[in-house]
Amino acid sequence: TEKQHSSPDRGDFHQLELLGKTINVTIDLNGASCGCNVAFYLVSMPNAGAPGAGNDWYCDANGVGGNWCPEVDLVEVNQISWHATMHGCSKPYSSGSCDHGGYGVRFGQGHNDFGIGSDFAIDTTKPFVASLSFTDPGVAVSAHQGGRSTAQHIQDASNVRDALNEGMVLTMSYWGSSSMGWLDSPPCSSDPAQCPASVTLSDISVSSGSSPSPSPAPGPSPSGCPGSSSACDCAWTQSGAKCGLDDGSECFCRCCCPFKESGYLCKWRSEFFDIVV
Repeated sequence: TEKQHSSPDRGDFHQLELLGKTINVTIDLNGASCGCNVAFYLVSMPNAGAPGAGNDWYCDANGVGGNWCPEVDLVEVNQISWHATMHGCSKPYSSGSCDHGGYGVRFGQGHNDFGIGSDFAIDTTKPFVASLSFTDPGVAVSAHQGGRSTAQHIQDASNVRDALNEGMVLTMSYWGSSSMGWLDSPPCSSDPAQCPASVTLSDISVSSGSSPSPSPAPGPSPSGCPGSSSACDCAWTQSGAKCGLDDGSECFCRCCCPFKESGYLCKWRSEFFDIVV
């Protein structure tokens, strides 16, 4: 039988309208590393033409299955790397009118924001929350794990604005290949993928507005430098090497305060106590 990417019934799809909203998902990669791709994304299904190669209505910006349409890759991820990519198309959708490569942001691939182990801001051996907030015209992309977080911003997503306005269908896939270098090389090589049997995507939610900062740990001291960091695991700071991006959390402030210049105003402190530390 032919493999179906989606339902053969055009009426089975729900279009999410995400402009001005945030989508969150908790991801447990379960060891999915080099050569594996956990994909959580949006496409403009059902396609406007005839059913594709899978006898269904699937479409994307690279014509998988034979049909083309805009694609918003919220998460293409393994333990080494995470890409968030915008693929716009102009109507009528076709290979020539779609942006195959797209543009967006990358985490990991040797950088200290995302990877295997506690030395990284996000330790991909443990579950984490991926959040994407659709402002206009950009997209705020962040990951949260306990008191840690990392964030980047896609400055202009206007090439997918019309598709987002019309509504897009949430899609998930999981696959492996020895040709996954576009996602995880370097540091991964072209060795055959060794992907676990399953990964977990859970706690999917859509909310109005932007993604909230991670909740602060209890018991802050309302004066002076944020004080004891005993409630936070600060090993990730590596002598301040990862303290360039203030995510507004209490643990960032507690862990990174010693490495900031005099007079630095921590976002968390300013939000809760308005104190210069």
